[in-house]
Amino acid sequence: MAPPLMANFQSHLAQVEVCDVQYNIRVLKMKDSLFVYIGENKAETFNELAVAMPSSRDDDEALASKLIGPDGTASQLLAQRLAKKLKKQVYLSLGESVPNDLIVRPSIEKKIFEDIKNNVECF
Repeated sequence: MAPPLMANFQSHLAQVEVCDVQYNIRVLKMKDSLFVYIGENKAETFNELAVAMPSSRDDDEALASKLIGPDGTASQLLAQRLAKKLKKQVYLSLGESVPNDLIVRPSIEKKIFEDIKNNVECF
């Protein structure tokens, strides 16, 4: 008898407040990959998706591509950084309410990498 499907998935929620706006970082850990969604609390939308994966176990590079949504590299770059750090395939979606500026994005990224360090089992 096969184990229950949910045993192969683990979810995690982190939140970060930047400039009086709260952002959710939702993580779905799967067997060999990770899905990360980042969006403004109570304004979450899924309209784009990037994927990144390590090019090889011995290499310190990761390849990334946009799967869904408008052209842009913010989600691809973050997915690529996470795939390189975690050595696994990463699907990443940035909600349209997440601004691409010099305060919000770096603060969110800092929170993600702190969360990886403090909650490694969730990643």
